[in-house]
Amino acid sequence: MKKNTSSYFFVSIMVAFIVFITSPGTVMAQSHSADFEQEYSKKANQFIADKNYEQAALVLEELLIKNPELNNERVYKQLTHIYDDYLFNFGKALSVYKKYLDQFPEGKFANDFRVRIAYLNERRSEWQALRDFRKVQLEEDHIPLKDSLEEVETILSKNEDTLIAPEMHIYLANNYFETADDQKAREHVEKYIQNFDKSLMSTTDKALALQLYSDILVKQHHFKKAIGALDQAMELGNPGEDFNYAIKKGHIINQRNMLYGFMFCLLYFIAVVLLLIPLKSWRQINSRKYAGRLATPLLLLALISLGPVLILNFIEVPEVDLRVFFGQLGLSILSLMIIKLLAPLSLKTGRLVYVLMSCLHMAAASFMTYYMTIYRGTKIVMNTVIEADKDPMASLFLMLMWSSAAAALLINIIYAIIFSKKEQMANIFCRKSPNSSPTSNLIKPN
Repeated sequence: MKKNTSSYFFVSIMVAFIVFITSPGTVMAQSHSADFEQEYSKKANQFIADKNYEQAALVLEELLIKNPELNNERVYKQLTHIYDDYLFNFGKALSVYKKYLDQFPEGKFANDFRVRIAYLNERRSEWQALRDFRKVQLEEDHIPLKDSLEEVETILSKNEDTLIAPEMHIYLANNYFETADDQKAREHVEKYIQNFDKSLMSTTDKALALQLYSDILVKQHHFKKAIGALDQAMELGNPGEDFNYAIKKGHIINQRNMLYGFMFCLLYFIAVVLLLIPLKSWRQINSRKYAGRLATPLLLLALISLGPVLILNFIEVPEVDLRVFFGQLGLSILSLMIIKLLAPLSLKTGRLVYVLMSCLHMAAASFMTYYMTIYRGTKIVMNTVIEADKDPMASLFLMLMWSSAAAALLINIIYAIIFSKKEQMANIFCRKSPNSSPTSNLIKPN
Protein backbone atom coordinates (compact mmCIF):
# COMPACT_ATOMS: atom_id res chain seq x y z
CA MET A 1 0.00 0.00 0.00
CA LYS A 2 2.83 2.36 0.83
CA LYS A 3 4.52 1.45 -2.44
CA ASN A 4 1.44 2.42 -4.48
CA THR A 5 1.08 5.66 -2.55
CA SER A 6 4.67 6.63 -3.19
CA SER A 7 4.25 5.82 -6.91
CA TYR A 8 1.21 8.09 -7.17
CA PHE A 9 3.06 10.82 -5.36
CA PHE A 10 6.05 10.52 -7.71
CA VAL A 11 3.82 10.66 -10.84
CA SER A 12 2.02 13.74 -9.50
CA ILE A 13 5.32 15.51 -8.92
CA MET A 14 6.45 14.71 -12.47
CA VAL A 15 3.16 15.98 -14.04
CA ALA A 16 3.34 19.21 -12.05
CA PHE A 17 6.95 19.70 -13.13
CA ILE A 18 6.12 19.18 -16.81
CA VAL A 19 3.20 21.64 -16.63
CA PHE A 20 5.44 24.16 -14.89
CA ILE A 21 8.08 23.82 -17.62
CA THR A 22 5.73 23.95 -20.64
CA SER A 23 3.19 26.58 -19.54
CA PRO A 24 5.50 29.61 -19.91
CA GLY A 25 6.32 28.51 -23.45
CA THR A 26 2.63 28.21 -24.30
CA VAL A 27 1.90 31.65 -22.92
CA MET A 28 4.86 33.05 -24.81
CA ALA A 29 3.67 31.38 -28.03
CA GLN A 30 0.18 32.81 -27.61
CA SER A 31 1.64 36.24 -26.86
CA HIS A 32 3.86 36.03 -29.93
CA SER A 33 0.87 35.01 -32.11
CA ALA A 34 -1.21 37.93 -30.82
CA ASP A 35 1.63 40.39 -31.47
CA PHE A 36 2.13 38.91 -34.93
CA GLU A 37 -1.59 39.29 -35.76
CA GLN A 38 -1.72 42.81 -34.35
CA GLU A 39 1.27 43.86 -36.44
CA TYR A 40 -0.34 42.66 -39.67
CA SER A 41 -3.71 44.19 -38.80
CA LYS A 42 -2.03 47.51 -38.09
CA LYS A 43 -0.30 47.44 -41.49
CA ALA A 44 -3.53 46.57 -43.26
CA ASN A 45 -5.44 49.36 -41.52
CA GLN A 46 -2.77 51.86 -42.50
CA PHE A 47 -3.00 50.80 -46.16
CA ILE A 48 -6.81 51.11 -46.00
CA ALA A 49 -6.51 54.60 -44.52
CA ASP A 50 -4.20 55.48 -47.44
CA LYS A 51 -6.77 53.92 -49.83
CA ASN A 52 -4.16 51.42 -50.99
CA TYR A 53 -6.64 48.55 -50.96
CA GLU A 54 -4.59 46.12 -53.05
CA GLN A 55 -1.68 46.26 -50.61
CA ALA A 56 -4.05 45.94 -47.65
CA ALA A 57 -5.50 42.77 -49.19
CA LEU A 58 -2.02 41.33 -49.74
CA VAL A 59 -1.08 41.94 -46.09
CA LEU A 60 -4.22 40.16 -44.81
CA GLU A 61 -3.74 37.30 -47.30
CA GLU A 62 -0.17 36.88 -46.03
CA LEU A 63 -1.45 36.78 -42.45
CA LEU A 64 -3.88 33.96 -43.31
CA ILE A 65 -1.16 32.02 -45.17
CA LYS A 66 1.27 32.23 -42.25
CA ASN A 67 -1.44 31.44 -39.73
CA PRO A 68 -4.06 29.27 -41.48
CA GLU A 69 -5.67 28.38 -38.15
CA LEU A 70 -6.20 32.04 -37.25
CA ASN A 71 -9.14 32.31 -34.90
CA ASN A 72 -10.11 35.89 -35.76
CA GLU A 73 -13.30 36.24 -37.77
CA ARG A 74 -12.86 39.97 -38.31
CA VAL A 75 -9.76 39.43 -40.45
CA TYR A 76 -11.91 37.47 -42.92
CA LYS A 77 -14.63 40.10 -42.70
CA GLN A 78 -12.16 42.88 -43.46
CA LEU A 79 -10.62 40.99 -46.37
CA THR A 80 -14.01 40.25 -47.99
CA HIS A 81 -14.96 43.90 -47.53
CA ILE A 82 -11.84 44.98 -49.44
CA TYR A 83 -12.34 42.52 -52.30
CA ASP A 84 -16.11 43.02 -52.57
CA ASP A 85 -16.55 46.75 -51.94
CA TYR A 86 -13.29 48.38 -53.00
CA LEU A 87 -11.44 46.20 -55.50
CA PHE A 88 -14.60 44.60 -56.97
CA ASN A 89 -12.70 41.35 -57.31
CA PHE A 90 -15.73 39.15 -56.82
CA GLY A 91 -13.84 35.93 -57.55
CA LYS A 92 -11.38 36.56 -54.70
CA ALA A 93 -14.25 37.66 -52.48
CA LEU A 94 -16.06 34.34 -53.10
CA SER A 95 -12.89 32.44 -52.23
CA VAL A 96 -12.50 34.22 -48.89
CA TYR A 97 -16.20 33.80 -48.09
CA LYS A 98 -15.83 30.04 -48.56
CA LYS A 99 -12.61 29.86 -46.51
CA TYR A 100 -14.38 31.62 -43.67
CA LEU A 101 -17.30 29.17 -43.77
CA ASP A 102 -14.86 26.25 -43.73
CA GLN A 103 -13.11 27.73 -40.70
CA PHE A 104 -16.20 29.07 -38.91
CA PRO A 105 -19.32 27.24 -40.16
CA GLU A 106 -21.35 28.70 -37.29
CA GLY A 107 -19.53 32.05 -37.07
CA LYS A 108 -21.27 35.36 -36.47
CA PHE A 109 -20.85 36.35 -40.13
CA ALA A 110 -21.80 32.92 -41.52
CA ASN A 111 -25.38 33.73 -42.52
CA ASP A 112 -24.44 37.03 -44.15
CA PHE A 113 -21.61 35.37 -46.07
CA ARG A 114 -23.89 32.60 -47.34
CA VAL A 115 -26.34 35.23 -48.62
CA ARG A 116 -23.48 37.06 -50.29
CA ILE A 117 -22.17 33.88 -51.95
CA ALA A 118 -25.66 33.18 -53.35
CA TYR A 119 -25.92 36.79 -54.56
CA LEU A 120 -22.59 36.73 -56.42
CA ASN A 121 -23.12 33.26 -57.91
CA GLU A 122 -26.56 34.24 -59.16
CA ARG A 123 -25.12 37.32 -60.89
CA ARG A 124 -21.86 35.78 -62.12
CA SER A 125 -22.63 36.66 -65.75
CA GLU A 126 -23.27 40.30 -64.73
CA TRP A 127 -20.07 40.92 -62.79
CA GLN A 128 -18.74 43.49 -65.25
CA ALA A 129 -21.90 45.61 -65.09
CA LEU A 130 -21.94 45.24 -61.31
CA ARG A 131 -18.28 46.30 -61.19
CA ASP A 132 -19.01 49.42 -63.29
CA PHE A 133 -21.96 50.35 -61.08
CA ARG A 134 -19.97 49.91 -57.87
CA LYS A 135 -17.15 52.07 -59.21
CA VAL A 136 -19.60 54.93 -59.75
CA GLN A 137 -20.92 54.50 -56.20
CA LEU A 138 -17.39 54.46 -54.79
CA GLU A 139 -16.37 57.63 -56.61
CA GLU A 140 -19.63 59.59 -56.19
CA ASP A 141 -18.11 61.82 -53.49
CA HIS A 142 -15.43 62.99 -55.93
CA ILE A 143 -17.52 63.71 -59.01
CA PRO A 144 -20.67 65.84 -59.52
CA LEU A 145 -23.89 64.01 -58.72
CA LYS A 146 -25.25 64.82 -62.16
CA ASP A 147 -22.33 62.95 -63.78
CA SER A 148 -22.83 59.98 -61.46
CA LEU A 149 -26.50 59.75 -62.38
CA GLU A 150 -25.73 59.95 -66.08
CA GLU A 151 -23.17 57.15 -65.79
CA VAL A 152 -25.58 54.89 -63.89
CA GLU A 153 -28.33 55.65 -66.43
CA THR A 154 -25.94 54.58 -69.20
CA ILE A 155 -25.05 51.33 -67.42
CA LEU A 156 -28.73 50.66 -66.71
CA SER A 157 -29.74 51.22 -70.33
CA LYS A 158 -27.41 48.38 -71.33
CA ASN A 159 -28.52 46.06 -68.51
CA GLU A 160 -32.23 46.76 -68.11
CA ASP A 161 -33.21 43.07 -67.98
CA THR A 162 -30.46 41.91 -65.63
CA LEU A 163 -30.70 40.98 -61.97
CA ILE A 164 -28.69 44.04 -60.90
CA ALA A 165 -31.09 46.46 -62.63
CA PRO A 166 -33.30 46.92 -59.50
CA GLU A 167 -30.23 48.04 -57.52
CA MET A 168 -29.55 50.77 -60.06
CA HIS A 169 -33.22 51.77 -60.11
CA ILE A 170 -33.35 52.33 -56.34
CA TYR A 171 -29.99 54.15 -56.41
CA LEU A 172 -31.30 56.52 -59.08
CA ALA A 173 -34.65 56.93 -57.29
CA ASN A 174 -32.98 58.00 -54.03
CA ASN A 175 -30.63 60.45 -55.72
CA TYR A 176 -33.26 61.97 -57.99
CA PHE A 177 -35.46 62.45 -54.93
CA GLU A 178 -32.63 64.30 -53.18
CA THR A 179 -32.21 66.58 -56.19
CA ALA A 180 -36.00 67.25 -56.29
CA ASP A 181 -36.46 65.54 -59.65
CA ASP A 182 -39.58 63.82 -58.36
CA GLN A 183 -40.89 62.48 -61.66
CA LYS A 184 -37.70 60.57 -62.48
CA ALA A 185 -37.47 59.40 -58.87
CA ARG A 186 -41.00 58.03 -59.12
CA GLU A 187 -40.33 56.24 -62.41
CA HIS A 188 -37.30 54.43 -61.02
CA VAL A 189 -38.81 53.49 -57.66
CA GLU A 190 -41.90 52.11 -59.45
CA LYS A 191 -39.64 49.92 -61.60
CA TYR A 192 -37.86 48.75 -58.44
CA ILE A 193 -41.18 47.87 -56.81
CA GLN A 194 -42.23 45.93 -59.92
CA ASN A 195 -39.18 43.68 -59.37
CA PHE A 196 -40.09 42.72 -55.79
CA ASP A 197 -40.86 39.13 -56.83
CA LYS A 198 -38.15 38.86 -59.49
CA SER A 199 -35.09 39.70 -57.43
CA LEU A 200 -33.54 38.70 -54.12
CA MET A 201 -34.60 41.54 -51.80
CA SER A 202 -34.97 41.69 -48.05
CA THR A 203 -38.24 42.85 -46.50
CA THR A 204 -36.36 45.86 -45.07
CA ASP A 205 -35.21 46.91 -48.57
CA LYS A 206 -38.77 46.56 -49.85
CA ALA A 207 -40.17 48.61 -46.97
CA LEU A 208 -37.60 51.37 -47.48
CA ALA A 209 -38.50 51.53 -51.18
CA LEU A 210 -42.20 51.82 -50.35
CA GLN A 211 -41.47 54.59 -47.84
CA LEU A 212 -39.48 56.47 -50.50
CA TYR A 213 -42.35 55.96 -52.93
CA SER A 214 -44.75 57.38 -50.34
CA ASP A 215 -42.58 60.49 -49.85
CA ILE A 216 -42.44 61.07 -53.60
CA LEU A 217 -46.22 60.73 -53.91
CA VAL A 218 -46.71 63.26 -51.10
CA LYS A 219 -44.59 65.81 -52.97
CA GLN A 220 -46.71 65.17 -56.07
CA HIS A 221 -49.91 65.55 -53.99
CA HIS A 222 -51.08 61.95 -54.50
CA PHE A 223 -52.00 61.53 -50.85
CA LYS A 224 -54.25 58.47 -51.11
CA LYS A 225 -51.59 56.51 -53.01
CA ALA A 226 -48.96 57.64 -50.49
CA ILE A 227 -50.97 56.20 -47.59
CA GLY A 228 -51.46 53.00 -49.62
CA ALA A 229 -47.68 52.66 -50.04
CA LEU A 230 -47.24 53.02 -46.27
CA ASP A 231 -49.86 50.33 -45.69
CA GLN A 232 -47.92 48.00 -48.00
CA ALA A 233 -44.74 48.68 -46.01
CA MET A 234 -46.54 47.76 -42.80
CA GLU A 235 -47.85 44.52 -44.33
CA LEU A 236 -44.28 43.38 -44.94
CA GLY A 237 -43.86 43.04 -41.17
CA ASN A 238 -40.36 44.53 -41.09
CA PRO A 239 -40.60 48.21 -42.13
CA GLY A 240 -37.42 49.21 -40.27
CA GLU A 241 -36.56 50.04 -36.69
CA ASP A 242 -37.16 53.80 -37.00
CA PHE A 243 -40.36 53.58 -39.02
CA ASN A 244 -43.33 55.21 -37.27
CA TYR A 245 -46.53 54.55 -39.19
CA ALA A 246 -48.71 56.89 -37.11
CA ILE A 247 -46.36 59.87 -37.57
CA LYS A 248 -45.94 59.29 -41.30
CA LYS A 249 -49.66 58.86 -41.93
CA GLY A 250 -50.50 61.87 -39.76
CA HIS A 251 -48.03 63.95 -41.72
CA ILE A 252 -49.57 62.93 -45.05
CA ILE A 253 -53.06 63.85 -43.81
CA ASN A 254 -51.69 67.17 -42.58
CA GLN A 255 -50.10 67.82 -45.98
CA ARG A 256 -53.42 67.09 -47.68
CA ASN A 257 -55.35 69.42 -45.38
CA MET A 258 -52.79 72.18 -45.85
CA LEU A 259 -53.11 71.84 -49.63
CA TYR A 260 -56.88 72.19 -49.40
CA GLY A 261 -56.41 75.26 -47.21
CA PHE A 262 -54.00 76.76 -49.74
CA MET A 263 -56.44 76.18 -52.60
CA PHE A 264 -59.24 77.83 -50.60
CA CYS A 265 -57.05 80.86 -49.82
CA LEU A 266 -55.95 81.13 -53.43
CA LEU A 267 -59.56 81.06 -54.64
CA TYR A 268 -60.49 83.71 -52.07
CA PHE A 269 -57.53 85.85 -53.14
CA ILE A 270 -58.59 85.58 -56.80
CA ALA A 271 -62.23 86.36 -55.87
CA VAL A 272 -61.15 89.56 -54.10
CA VAL A 273 -59.13 90.61 -57.13
CA LEU A 274 -62.11 89.93 -59.41
CA LEU A 275 -64.26 92.03 -57.09
CA LEU A 276 -62.19 95.04 -58.08
CA ILE A 277 -63.49 94.86 -61.65
CA PRO A 278 -67.12 95.84 -61.00
CA LEU A 279 -66.04 98.37 -58.36
CA LYS A 280 -63.80 100.18 -60.84
CA SER A 281 -62.14 101.78 -57.87
CA TRP A 282 -59.06 102.79 -59.83
CA ARG A 283 -61.11 105.47 -61.53
CA GLN A 284 -61.67 107.21 -58.21
CA ILE A 285 -58.05 107.26 -57.11
CA ASN A 286 -55.43 109.84 -57.89
CA SER A 287 -52.29 107.89 -58.79
CA ARG A 288 -49.92 110.39 -57.18
CA LYS A 289 -51.82 110.44 -53.89
CA TYR A 290 -52.25 106.65 -54.06
CA ALA A 291 -48.49 106.16 -54.39
CA GLY A 292 -47.82 108.60 -51.57
CA ARG A 293 -50.16 106.81 -49.18
CA LEU A 294 -48.59 103.45 -49.99
CA ALA A 295 -45.00 104.64 -49.57
CA THR A 296 -44.89 104.45 -45.75
CA PRO A 297 -46.44 100.96 -45.30
CA LEU A 298 -44.37 99.58 -48.18
CA LEU A 299 -41.15 100.81 -46.56
CA LEU A 300 -42.20 99.25 -43.26
CA LEU A 301 -42.99 95.97 -45.01
CA ALA A 302 -39.60 96.03 -46.75
CA LEU A 303 -37.81 96.56 -43.45
CA ILE A 304 -39.79 93.80 -41.76
CA SER A 305 -39.07 91.34 -44.57
CA LEU A 306 -35.40 92.26 -44.89
CA GLY A 307 -34.80 92.08 -41.13
CA PRO A 308 -34.90 88.25 -40.95
CA VAL A 309 -32.77 88.07 -44.11
CA LEU A 310 -30.06 90.15 -42.45
CA ILE A 311 -30.27 88.08 -39.24
CA LEU A 312 -29.90 84.78 -41.08
CA ASN A 313 -27.04 86.15 -43.13
CA PHE A 314 -25.34 87.45 -40.00
CA ILE A 315 -25.45 84.04 -38.29
CA GLU A 316 -24.35 82.42 -41.58
CA VAL A 317 -27.11 79.98 -42.44
CA PRO A 318 -26.62 79.30 -46.17
CA GLU A 319 -29.00 76.30 -46.23
CA VAL A 320 -32.03 78.50 -45.44
CA ASP A 321 -33.84 79.67 -48.57
CA LEU A 322 -34.16 83.41 -48.03
CA ARG A 323 -36.42 83.84 -51.03
CA VAL A 324 -39.39 83.16 -48.76
CA PHE A 325 -39.05 86.61 -47.22
CA PHE A 326 -38.93 88.31 -50.60
CA GLY A 327 -41.95 86.30 -51.68
CA GLN A 328 -43.71 87.36 -48.52
CA LEU A 329 -42.80 90.98 -49.23
CA GLY A 330 -44.25 90.70 -52.73
CA LEU A 331 -47.49 89.17 -51.45
CA SER A 332 -47.75 91.84 -48.75
CA ILE A 333 -47.26 94.65 -51.27
CA LEU A 334 -49.84 93.15 -53.62
CA SER A 335 -52.28 92.66 -50.75
CA LEU A 336 -51.79 96.22 -49.54
CA MET A 337 -52.47 97.57 -53.03
CA ILE A 338 -55.62 95.46 -53.29
CA ILE A 339 -56.80 96.63 -49.86
CA LYS A 340 -56.32 100.22 -50.95
CA LEU A 341 -58.25 99.61 -54.16
CA LEU A 342 -61.06 98.06 -52.09
CA ALA A 343 -61.31 101.16 -49.91
CA PRO A 344 -64.34 102.56 -51.86
CA LEU A 345 -66.18 99.37 -50.84
CA SER A 346 -66.47 100.78 -47.33
CA LEU A 347 -68.87 103.43 -48.68
CA LYS A 348 -71.37 100.66 -49.46
CA THR A 349 -70.67 97.99 -46.85
CA GLY A 350 -69.47 100.06 -43.93
CA ARG A 351 -66.11 100.35 -42.27
CA LEU A 352 -66.33 97.17 -40.16
CA VAL A 353 -67.01 94.89 -43.14
CA TYR A 354 -64.15 96.45 -45.05
CA VAL A 355 -61.67 96.04 -42.17
CA LEU A 356 -62.74 92.41 -41.59
CA MET A 357 -62.40 91.70 -45.29
CA SER A 358 -58.93 93.25 -45.29
CA CYS A 359 -57.89 91.12 -42.29
CA LEU A 360 -59.17 87.97 -43.97
CA HIS A 361 -57.40 88.92 -47.18
CA MET A 362 -54.05 89.37 -45.41
CA ALA A 363 -54.53 86.16 -43.42
CA ALA A 364 -55.08 84.28 -46.68
CA ALA A 365 -51.94 85.85 -48.17
CA SER A 366 -49.89 84.92 -45.08
CA PHE A 367 -51.19 81.35 -45.16
CA MET A 368 -50.27 81.01 -48.82
CA THR A 369 -46.77 82.25 -48.04
CA TYR A 370 -46.45 79.74 -45.22
CA TYR A 371 -47.67 76.89 -47.40
CA MET A 372 -45.36 77.72 -50.30
CA THR A 373 -42.44 77.89 -47.87
CA ILE A 374 -43.03 74.89 -45.62
CA TYR A 375 -45.68 72.62 -47.12
CA ARG A 376 -44.99 72.98 -50.82
CA GLY A 377 -43.57 69.48 -50.72
CA THR A 378 -40.08 70.27 -49.45
CA LYS A 379 -41.03 69.38 -45.89
CA ILE A 380 -40.92 65.58 -45.77
CA VAL A 381 -41.02 64.12 -42.27
CA MET A 382 -38.31 61.53 -41.76
CA ASN A 383 -38.98 58.27 -39.92
CA THR A 384 -37.08 59.43 -36.84
CA VAL A 385 -39.18 62.50 -36.11
CA ILE A 386 -39.17 63.04 -32.37
CA GLU A 387 -38.98 66.17 -30.26
CA ALA A 388 -35.20 65.91 -29.84
CA ASP A 389 -34.66 65.73 -33.61
CA LYS A 390 -36.13 69.17 -34.32
CA ASP A 391 -33.61 71.46 -35.93
CA PRO A 392 -33.24 74.66 -33.87
CA MET A 393 -32.31 76.55 -37.05
CA ALA A 394 -35.59 75.50 -38.65
CA SER A 395 -37.40 76.72 -35.54
CA LEU A 396 -35.59 80.08 -35.79
CA PHE A 397 -36.52 80.28 -39.46
CA LEU A 398 -40.19 79.68 -38.69
CA MET A 399 -40.14 82.15 -35.80
CA LEU A 400 -38.65 84.87 -37.99
CA MET A 401 -41.06 84.15 -40.82
CA TRP A 402 -44.13 84.20 -38.59
CA SER A 403 -42.95 87.35 -36.81
CA SER A 404 -42.52 89.00 -40.19
CA ALA A 405 -45.95 87.79 -41.34
CA ALA A 406 -47.60 88.98 -38.12
CA ALA A 407 -46.00 92.41 -38.44
CA ALA A 408 -47.01 92.67 -42.10
CA LEU A 409 -50.56 91.67 -41.18
CA LEU A 410 -50.69 94.30 -38.41
CA ILE A 411 -49.41 97.02 -40.75
CA ASN A 412 -52.00 96.13 -43.37
CA ILE A 413 -54.83 96.12 -40.82
CA ILE A 414 -53.80 99.53 -39.52
CA TYR A 415 -53.65 100.99 -42.98
CA ALA A 416 -56.94 99.34 -43.93
CA ILE A 417 -58.54 101.20 -41.03
CA ILE A 418 -56.83 104.44 -42.09
CA PHE A 419 -57.90 104.04 -45.72
CA SER A 420 -61.50 103.30 -44.78
CA LYS A 421 -61.56 106.25 -42.37
CA LYS A 422 -60.32 108.58 -45.08
CA GLU A 423 -62.92 107.26 -47.49
CA GLN A 424 -65.67 107.86 -44.94
CA MET A 425 -64.44 111.39 -44.26
CA ALA A 426 -64.35 112.05 -48.00
CA ASN A 427 -67.90 110.72 -48.30
CA ILE A 428 -69.11 112.97 -45.45
CA PHE A 429 -67.41 115.95 -47.07
CA CYS A 430 -69.11 115.13 -50.36
CA ARG A 431 -72.50 115.12 -48.69
CA LYS A 432 -71.80 118.50 -47.12
CA SER A 433 -70.66 119.92 -50.47
CA PRO A 434 -73.37 119.08 -53.06
CA ASN A 435 -71.36 120.68 -55.87
CA SER A 436 -68.37 118.46 -55.24
CA SER A 437 -67.99 114.91 -56.52
CA PRO A 438 -66.34 112.09 -54.56
CA THR A 439 -63.64 111.93 -57.15
CA SER A 440 -62.72 115.56 -56.83
CA ASN A 441 -62.50 115.24 -53.06
CA LEU A 442 -60.41 112.10 -53.24
CA ILE A 443 -57.74 113.83 -55.27
CA LYS A 444 -57.47 116.85 -53.01
CA PRO A 445 -54.47 116.89 -50.73
CA ASN A 446 -55.05 116.12 -47.05
